[in-house]
Amino acid sequence: MRSILFKLSIIGAFCALFILFELNGSPADAFSSGPFASRTGAPALGGFPQETDCIACHSGTVNNGGGTLTITAPANYSPGQNVAVTVTINQANRVFFGFQLTALNDQGQKVGDFVVSGDGRTQIVNGADSFSGRQYIGHSFSGIIAPAPGQNSWTFTWKAPAQSAGRVTFYAAGNASDANGATSGDLTYTTSRSINSGSAPLGKFTSASAASFAQTSALTANGIAAGFGADLVANTVFATALPLPTSLDGAEVIVKDADNQTRNAGLFVVTPLQVNYLVPAGTANGAATITVRRNGVDIAQGSANIDTIAPGMFSASSNGQGVAAAVILRRRNGVDTFEPVAQFNSAANRFDPIRIDLGPNTDQVFLVAFGTGFRAAPQSAVSAKIGGTPSPFVLTVAAPGFFGLDQANIQIPRSLAGRGLVDVIFTAAGKTANTVQISIK
Repeated sequence: MRSILFKLSIIGAFCALFILFELNGSPADAFSSGPFASRTGAPALGGFPQETDCIACHSGTVNNGGGTLTITAPANYSPGQNVAVTVTINQANRVFFGFQLTALNDQGQKVGDFVVSGDGRTQIVNGADSFSGRQYIGHSFSGIIAPAPGQNSWTFTWKAPAQSAGRVTFYAAGNASDANGATSGDLTYTTSRSINSGSAPLGKFTSASAASFAQTSALTANGIAAGFGADLVANTVFATALPLPTSLDGAEVIVKDADNQTRNAGLFVVTPLQVNYLVPAGTANGAATITVRRNGVDIAQGSANIDTIAPGMFSASSNGQGVAAAVILRRRNGVDTFEPVAQFNSAANRFDPIRIDLGPNTDQVFLVAFGTGFRAAPQSAVSAKIGGTPSPFVLTVAAPGFFGLDQANIQIPRSLAGRGLVDVIFTAAGKTANTVQISIK
C-alpha cells in the first residue's frame, strides 16, 4: 500500500492532488487515491501466491506498532445477502490512514462482490497477473482522512454469492501514516476474519408489555412492547424523529402474526440487551413470532400472544412498579391545572410519590395515568379502584401525539383524603393491569 497522501497536510494535499509525484517520479495517485491491487497480505491459497501488504511501499515491519486493525462482520451469511463490513484502524498520533480488503474462499478464489460505500470513501480495483480474478476494496482519496486523530474506519457492503460458498475469509491490510514526508515511521497491520454460510443459532428474544414488564401478559397491535435478549446491537440508539424508524443501529424487529403476515415494527430504542418497539397495526390476534434482525441477519427470536386488549400501566421508575407514571388534572371553578405525582430522589436513586391534596369539596381531581394495550376497550368495560375504592369516573383514550401510548383519566374519590400511599388498580374488558401507586394527603 503506497504512501498515504505523500505526508502532506490535508489542505495542501487537496490543492496539489494532480501535480504531486512520488519520490521516484511516478504519479502520486497510486499512493493517496488508493493502493495497487493485491496488497492485503492474503496467504498462498489454491495455487495463488501470497499477497504482499503495505510494506511493499512503506518501511517498517508488520503488526509491530502498538495499534490495531479490525474487521467487523457477522459470523454467518446467507446466499445473496448484503453483508455490512467495517474495517477500523487505530493508531495514536496519526491523521492519514488507508486499507485494502479482499474476500476469498478456501481455494483463494474471489467470492461475492463488493459495493462501495455511499460516502465516496472507498473504491474497487481488480487483481491482475498472478491475482487475476480477485476483487479488492480499499480507501479512496477522500477516505484517507480520519474524522479524529488516531482512528479511521470504512463501512461498505459485501454481497454474498447466489449459492453458498462455504467459509469466506476477509483479508485486509491497513496503514497509518505519520505525515513526516517519508515512508519511514508509517505503520502497517494485517488481519483476517472468516464467516460461514448458513444461519447461526438464534438467540432468545422475550417480549413483554413495556409498561408492566409482565412476560406472561399478551401484547396488542399498536401497543408498546419491550423485548429482551443478548448482544442485540452494539450501541444504545434512540429514535429521534417520527414516524418511528424500522431500523436503528442496523437492527430490525420483524413480527409474523397468526395469519402469517410479516411486518416491521417501529423502534423506540435499541440497546445491547433490550429493544422497545411498537407492535405493528393490523397484527392479527394469536401466536406471533418476533424476530430481531441485525445487518440483514436474523440473530434472535421469540414468540408472543397478541390480543385485542392487554392493559399495562407505566410507572415513574419504568419497571411497572411503584409510583404511577401520571399527572394530576385538577378542575377548579372551570379551570384545569396539572400537577406532578412523583419526584426523583437523587440520594436514594428512586422516584418518591408527591402527596396529592384533594382540596376543597368543589375541586374535581383526576389521575391521568399512562399505559398501553387498552385503547380498544369499550368505555363501558373500563374501571379503576384507588385504595380499594371504585372510581366514579374512568375515561380511556389514545394519548394524543404519541405512538402506542394510552391514557386513563381516573377520578380520585374524595373519601380517600388522608389515606397516604394507595394502590391504583385499572381494569379493561375484565383484564387487570399491573398495580401502581399514588399518595393522597
